[in-house]
Amino acid sequence: MQQRVWRRFAVAWLRAALYGFVVALGMTGGGLLVRWIFLNRRRVVLRPTAYTTPPIDSDAINPQMRRVIVSDVHLGAGDRLDDFDDDDQLIAFIDHYVAGPAPTELILAGDTLEFLQVRLPFVDDDEYSDRAAELRVLAIIKAHAGVFAALARFLATPANCLTFLIGNHDFELHYPAAKHAIRRTLGLDSDNARLRFGVSYRGGGIYLVHGNQFDSWNRFLNFDGISEPFEVPRGTQMVKEVVNALEDDPLPQAPLLDNVKPTSAFLWYMLALPRLRDRAARRFTLRGIAGYIQVAAWPTPHQMPITGDGPGGMLSVPALAWFWQAIAVFRRGRVARQQQVSRSVGQVAEIVDPPNEVIDRVQIEATRRFEREARAFRDRYAREMLNLARSPEHRHLTLFVCGHTHRAAVVPLGLGQYYVNTGTWTEIIYDLATMRRQEQRFPFLEVTYPDGDRPRWSLLVWYGRDEAALLWQEGSAAAGRLRGREARDQV
Repeated sequence: MQQRVWRRFAVAWLRAALYGFVVALGMTGGGLLVRWIFLNRRRVVLRPTAYTTPPIDSDAINPQMRRVIVSDVHLGAGDRLDDFDDDDQLIAFIDHYVAGPAPTELILAGDTLEFLQVRLPFVDDDEYSDRAAELRVLAIIKAHAGVFAALARFLATPANCLTFLIGNHDFELHYPAAKHAIRRTLGLDSDNARLRFGVSYRGGGIYLVHGNQFDSWNRFLNFDGISEPFEVPRGTQMVKEVVNALEDDPLPQAPLLDNVKPTSAFLWYMLALPRLRDRAARRFTLRGIAGYIQVAAWPTPHQMPITGDGPGGMLSVPALAWFWQAIAVFRRGRVARQQQVSRSVGQVAEIVDPPNEVIDRVQIEATRRFEREARAFRDRYAREMLNLARSPEHRHLTLFVCGHTHRAAVVPLGLGQYYVNTGTWTEIIYDLATMRRQEQRFPFLEVTYPDGDRPRWSLLVWYGRDEAALLWQEGSAAAGRLRGREARDQV
């Protein structure tokens, strides 16, 4: 009798446990289904504000002016997060090459300023406002005062012109206070047309954009200006919430994380690092991967309230101020929890020692996947530029130019048209296993018009004031360098 009672009790308990498991599984599955629908079907409502920057079109361009185009300088606030430390080279380039005898337009083609990695003690990291943009740009100007002094000397020649295109890392240049801070620093009045800002550039046979709009992780739904709520694509989240924290790590790879392109290849890059047998490196790697996964799982584009009191700012609508403030507090708590989870994952990885054979297999496969994704990323840019070149409104143009990928490139598009990527002036790694860095450190595009309206161009590399600029070459620059001035007939 007693055994029968216990048997019935055990069966009832097992049935209850199975029922509870099925219910929990259903609730979890239902929750995942609801989340999937929310992430993939939700409507994103972005209201444009008065903070906009127009494109620069042909009617505002001197068609036959010499042009020098540089992209992705990433001037930061002078701390460990600042990716650019070659101020002397940039200053010499501006003074001794850009400021040549011919009237010249210097075009800084996006991500010139590194707003995403400027941390100030008196500005919240996720504050987006006219005031915050001005304070961040002033910190960058202070850290790179010599560069801005060289730009001022360049503009002291009345025939010269300076153009800033906006990229995903300096998207806050849409704020007028940031623009005015640069104008004041360069000694120009607000109505001086020799300093201008744009989201794209079309004229003189050139179509030029920064290029982040071709990258799903860094694409803005409204790239022409500030929206309310403030639009934060995943790439920006990755830098703000994961990369900035990782770059404080003493590992030698840490300061280069922000140069991983495409951002979606971040996971494979981390797994392919050549030091995973080192415990500190494993901690660093798994911490980064945990952060990547959490950012990738969050709704995109993420939105933050504009905390200023200007057009579209939450303080301009008092009834909504409490609501947006609550969202900001929630997001800061989420980011803090996310970073704590990443640190915990890293600590566990530091303790566990996987077999060397497993590490070898992981690194080989991760390297393959990283290279495959990076190659597909570069090919996509060439396809996007080809589509632009074949469109009726662009068929008459010769050059289709962008940066963003951090990899210089020249790709013939046929019919006398070319895609040129101007690369970056920050350091990048070409080979993960050997940590081989690029030899052609400072690429730039020079365009002149000796034959009338048709541009003659060269993608060149700056090697210093005592050497002539050399023609950029696919692969290593060490083999058979050609003098830039002897190679102007490239096209």
